[in-house]
Amino acid sequence: MTNPIQNRRLNALAEKMKKGDKGAAEEIFNNFSPQVFRFLLSRLANREMAEDLTQDIFFKVVRKIETFDKKSGNFSTWLWQIARNSLIDYYREKKTVPLSDFLEETKNIPDENNNLKARIEAKEILSAIKNFSPEDQEIFTLRYVSDLSYKDISKLVGKTEGSLRVIIHRINNKLREIING
Repeated sequence: MTNPIQNRRLNALAEKMKKGDKGAAEEIFNNFSPQVFRFLLSRLANREMAEDLTQDIFFKVVRKIETFDKKSGNFSTWLWQIARNSLIDYYREKKTVPLSDFLEETKNIPDENNNLKARIEAKEILSAIKNFSPEDQEIFTLRYVSDLSYKDISKLVGKTEGSLRVIIHRINNKLREIING
């Protein structure tokens, strides 16, 4: 999640990147690549494809950095829009179903604590959300997998923060019902 201080820092890094600062580009990559990768892995259920698409997204960021205008919005939102559009383009080209066969790939999600109970719960949740609408799947992954703020998600999907809170609340209720029986 980004806050106003982080947004200013990221916007400043983007401006440096526009001027050819490779260190700024590296810092942006290091800041966003884990989140983007987790988002893509949760949507694609294919580690190699998520890695490739993550790389493609950052190539696009480098190629399109001149189009970023901090007056129009935050760098974080701009980058996430590129990620989201790249995923949409991938689905259009491949005609794959989001989250299909996801349980096979959950073993590839980084598990810092190697906590078996947490991994089992994550598998149950991911199994449950694969039956949700594509919009609910996307909102869920943006909020919980990519850890984006309601404000950032709002800009990406074109919904108000209030409606997103309602959607997330409903998703959480559905998940509780499914998991608790």
